[in-house]
Amino acid sequence: MVVSRRSAAKPLDYHSVAILEMSDVNNNSTTHLNLVILMPSRKRAHSDTCTTLGLSFPGPAKRRAVCSPPPHSQCCLSLSLPLTQTNLQALQNSQNPSYEPASPPIIADQLSCPAMLRPSSPTRPNNNLDTSLKLAAYHIFVDYGRELPPALKEHVSTAILAPRDPIVPLSPNAAKIRQQRRVAAQQNERNGIKRIEPYMLFRGTAEDDPRVLAAPLVYSKDEINLHRYFLPPPPNKNVKEDWKELSQPRPDTAIGYVTRRDAQSTEPPSATAFTAKEERLLDGFCLTQYLFFPFLTSQWKTPNSNENISHAHNQAARDGAVIVSYLHQFYNLAYPDQQPSVIDTAHYSLTCDLHTAQIWVHWHDDEGHHMEMIFEFSLRKEDEIVKARGILKNILNYALGDRLGNIKNALPAFEKSRVKGKGPTIRAGMSTVAPSEVGSEFTFSLPMTPKSSASDPMKKRRKLREGGNAVVVEANGTDTDSLDSLPNLG
Repeated sequence: MVVSRRSAAKPLDYHSVAILEMSDVNNNSTTHLNLVILMPSRKRAHSDTCTTLGLSFPGPAKRRAVCSPPPHSQCCLSLSLPLTQTNLQALQNSQNPSYEPASPPIIADQLSCPAMLRPSSPTRPNNNLDTSLKLAAYHIFVDYGRELPPALKEHVSTAILAPRDPIVPLSPNAAKIRQQRRVAAQQNERNGIKRIEPYMLFRGTAEDDPRVLAAPLVYSKDEINLHRYFLPPPPNKNVKEDWKELSQPRPDTAIGYVTRRDAQSTEPPSATAFTAKEERLLDGFCLTQYLFFPFLTSQWKTPNSNENISHAHNQAARDGAVIVSYLHQFYNLAYPDQQPSVIDTAHYSLTCDLHTAQIWVHWHDDEGHHMEMIFEFSLRKEDEIVKARGILKNILNYALGDRLGNIKNALPAFEKSRVKGKGPTIRAGMSTVAPSEVGSEFTFSLPMTPKSSASDPMKKRRKLREGGNAVVVEANGTDTDSLDSLPNLG
């Protein structure tokens, strides 16, 4: 017996018939069989019976198989099937009405059923453009090329972008960043950050990090949540309905003034920027429980991550807007009769993808929140890294000098305003809910009035001066570092 195969001339939709010719050489006769192989599919709307295939072949009359609804939802394969024992067995089984296979056969591993493909439902794309549009809807403008306000522009050009003192020797950190870049770029985001960030930014004395020279009065924290209360509210109801709330502010790193809790963890205890009384006052107006007044944040991406540098820009803009908003509310409570200074309320951030990095300044005006780049550099070029670290060092010096002095000078007026019941009480551990999420009703409560206690440890205090600004620094049982003798952080 000779068995040959002929397929249908043209398959119709999702049904196909493979015609097997079984010829008996001795009897000089030919039998034509129609073979239909069925595959599972998702349930689809169909008629009670499938359309009979109208095939026309020369030669003897042929029996034609009629598709009837199988016991399970199925679709037919539109392809020619090889002549195998499996296919012949499937043909015999299909002619047996009592046969019900546990699972229909699959003939070839490359077969697929078009009916199984379901288009995804349309959703709002989650991409950089969408995030930028959402920020703009909340009046947060990222890299729009806005001119800095005159006072801030002069401050940035004269203080922040001031060139390094050529007499001061360079630290080895810039060379380490260039050397570590290739290895860091092969890591995931967190491990890549760990290889570069300590040498790019700063560590505080209380962190006791032997890799770098520490800076006094500050601390660097990873991935801390900033209180959502200080997120910019939506300009109107439509923005909230269309775009929902802004995401949780959470910088990859945040550098601010060290808390007493962290400072006392070292031996001997490290210096702090605020007295115990001042810390208790600030505890009732809390941006984060881990730092006071962050002044430098960062967002990082790596080549192996699912996000790119544009995501870092948008996240940094969100974080910066929260910190600027916090500073505005702090100074508004301290000096309700005057507009906060754009310099006092400005914030700085760094974004990096381990190829290039950018340093940004954030500020607020009547139009909204702004974030504009003040320096960009390549991590492949050591001389550019040196310049960038000089700018970051200038930001640190300003934070330890004029900025800290202005904050401490405002604290007595801030305390009087709080005693009068002005401003909301935002404490660590409270639900991080933005004002726009709870409406305009807030609970205002008087802050706890700090009281001296005989059990408080003896404290040494002394006046530290830099640029004519007096700063009170307090430590338990140890002398504080002078701002005039800051270490060379490279």
